[in-house]
Amino acid sequence: MKESALRDLISQNIHKLKAGLKLLEKEQYIPNRHGTKSFIDLYAKDENGRHVLIELKRSAVASRQAIHEVTKYVEGVKRFFGAKDYEVHVIIASTDWSELLLPFSRFCFDSSFSVEGIKINLLDYNTDFEVESVIPLTITQGRFIAPWHHVYWYTDETALQRGIDGIEKAYQEKGISDYFIVKLYKPDNSTPEERRYAIRTAVASLLNVEKTELSDGLSSSIPTHEYIAYTALQMVPKDKCLEIISHDLNIFSEVQELLPDMEEDEALCYLHENIELVQPFSHCDYYEIGYPAKFSKLIETCEPCGIVRHGIFQRNALLCDDILYAELEGEDGSTGQKFKRALDMINSAHIKSLKEDIEKALRNNPVWSGHILREIDEIKRDFPESQINISVFNPCTGIFTIYYAMTKEQGFLYLPSYTITVRNPEEVRIYYGALEAIESAMDFQQILEKYYEGDLFALLATITCGGRDERDSDIIEDLGAQYRSYRIDICEGQIVDSFTFREDKWRMRPPCSFLELFQSYAEQHQSLVKEILLRISDHDQGAFFTKASDVHESLDVYMNMEETNKQSVYFCGAPDRCDICQIPFADEEFLIDGEVGQNGPWAFMCKNCFLKCGGRIAWGHGQLYRKNVHGWLLVGGFCPDSELE
Repeated sequence: MKESALRDLISQNIHKLKAGLKLLEKEQYIPNRHGTKSFIDLYAKDENGRHVLIELKRSAVASRQAIHEVTKYVEGVKRFFGAKDYEVHVIIASTDWSELLLPFSRFCFDSSFSVEGIKINLLDYNTDFEVESVIPLTITQGRFIAPWHHVYWYTDETALQRGIDGIEKAYQEKGISDYFIVKLYKPDNSTPEERRYAIRTAVASLLNVEKTELSDGLSSSIPTHEYIAYTALQMVPKDKCLEIISHDLNIFSEVQELLPDMEEDEALCYLHENIELVQPFSHCDYYEIGYPAKFSKLIETCEPCGIVRHGIFQRNALLCDDILYAELEGEDGSTGQKFKRALDMINSAHIKSLKEDIEKALRNNPVWSGHILREIDEIKRDFPESQINISVFNPCTGIFTIYYAMTKEQGFLYLPSYTITVRNPEEVRIYYGALEAIESAMDFQQILEKYYEGDLFALLATITCGGRDERDSDIIEDLGAQYRSYRIDICEGQIVDSFTFREDKWRMRPPCSFLELFQSYAEQHQSLVKEILLRISDHDQGAFFTKASDVHESLDVYMNMEETNKQSVYFCGAPDRCDICQIPFADEEFLIDGEVGQNGPWAFMCKNCFLKCGGRIAWGHGQLYRKNVHGWLLVGGFCPDSELE
């Protein structure tokens, strides 16, 4: 059947193609001053009054030209009729989709107007037909490294190679082909005694016991793990994950039970973790979960020894090691914590891709996402031929954003920020983002109650998964800060104007740095900042946080329960807050009324402040009170019997 005959058949029964269509013209002529003349197979309108362009194809050979011709027709209709994108609807109808489906799917994804695919099945010796909708394929976004990595540690180079062989064999049996392994060497220069002390200290903290209570055999022979196989996968689709996991019925049963209650990101993370639990296992001397922030720390202290590549990572000869390192650190936006990109504003396709990636990367920071998308449009309008460099750091660590900024060496590196530098061709504008203080803030305990059910350890537990909290933007506001955006205009290397973005417009303000803004925040909310530092620092072991705390043990030595029961003395008129950190006593178990330092001025102190800077509990130096249902009961620092007499 020729295309002309197919066109006639469908034109007589156009309602079968799509309900509500009204044929306007067969072979509609569209003038074209920029190429060959255009004749649309069928030109119709739908119930919404849109221009409907129907392109018919009868064979696989002819279908190859469909996308090219449709593009030409759409532009012709927009020029000739003055139609807008939303007023155009395209139908590609073909009897053969074998070579058309993939380009059609890409065309649907990229088009700014609506596109529909229909397969025509001819009946009764080509005298009738039926139709079925064509579902576009899911368009691949190219390389996307899953942000959940695997860190395999080994004692020596031989064990490392044996481990890599095991990883390759395990992945082959599981049907995973797209992955790579970064080989790292991390020399350990500590002595066996230092390693034994470190591990005993860590285990004692985790178990909340004294180091002396641990068996000597626990650390008598501690291996040194100096070689790492850091493994990362191309994101495995959900259905593929389930297929792999289904080989272990116990794991599969648990996954099926828990998966329906999970959000999409949580589910993907959970599935990728369970892939590793399905046999065969990858051999290693020690294993830990990896993530971009961990890789960033490792790459700073380890010596890279090469990358073992498989699948797409092996086939792509243009993919250099530095790009893979950057993507492992999350600079492609895969984790929502980092994003870097450089591009020319003249390239519309790259701008579209940039906007999509920004929306994905900042899905948990709607403020900056909206600001940056608006700024990209502004740059396109003001400097259409410029080049831009964009860098975003969005840790989403909530309370720990403040804690790390105040306690870490170079703490400013932990502050969320972004910069967009515009060159045209010289530097003409810079956009940047920072935290800025707002007037109101909750106190620490209120934030714990709102987000962590009042449990400090629920907050500390978030660090085991990298510290990311999807509620970050809300937590930041309750901490008394907001994500803000700023702009400076530059002429001949000098700042000529400076703005902040407020209430949907740029408003003039003096230039400021994100460090100055954070310093202002810390001063404005100093009592909250002090409280955060005091409450968390007791559990900070440097590399990890523990539940273990020596607070109760430290205060137990001052408590005299015999005298407590004998005297039953209560503090009347207790203060509301600690004199030092301003933490409310309503949330505390202990209150100390005593010296600051040895023979220093007296103050009302919470347990943390007393342990850090208090003197001692004794008559004339300090009294220890413990809260019960009746009030603050004196439990230490009693008056001697001689003075009572």
